[in-house]
Amino acid sequence: MNRAVLILFVVSSAVFASGGEGGAHHSPLVLFWKGFNILLFLGVVYWFGRKPIAESFNNFWRSLTKGVEDSEGELKRAKEELQQAKEELEKAKVRADESIALAKESAQTEIENTRKHAEEVANRVREKAKETVEIELKKAKEELALYGMQKAEEIAKGALEEAFRNPDVQKRYIEAQLKVLEERGNA
Repeated sequence: MNRAVLILFVVSSAVFASGGEGGAHHSPLVLFWKGFNILLFLGVVYWFGRKPIAESFNNFWRSLTKGVEDSEGELKRAKEELQQAKEELEKAKVRADESIALAKESAQTEIENTRKHAEEVANRVREKAKETVEIELKKAKEELALYGMQKAEEIAKGALEEAFRNPDVQKRYIEAQLKVLEERGNA
């Protein structure tokens, strides 16, 4: 590269040296040499500068295309990631809907089970209460019957005492008892 710059400097100084008078006399020979110098300069620049310039342009072109390709690659990856994110979002929505449906179903089942359990408990309480009422009613009837018998006995005793105050009743009772004893004795 340094060699190309040196040659470029020498050629350009030769070109400028040939036209040192300010350009007032343009003879064909001077014009020929000026054209020749320019063509020679361009040839030297082409010969020595073509590789570095071509490499520079190729590097510049590669960097541009690499940047575009990298951008396209990033855009493609971003689109793929966006697509994956959309798919994950859809999957998450489906899972959320399934979870909500399952939760509703579980809640409904739990409500049904709780209602059935409450009905069973209520039925048991009713049955127990019915049994208790029947037991208490039976006790009350027995107590009432016992009380009735006690009162009837008291009334009967009172009535018998009242009746046995009468001497005729006493006499008939004694005769009836003797008759019962005679029949038992004969039997």
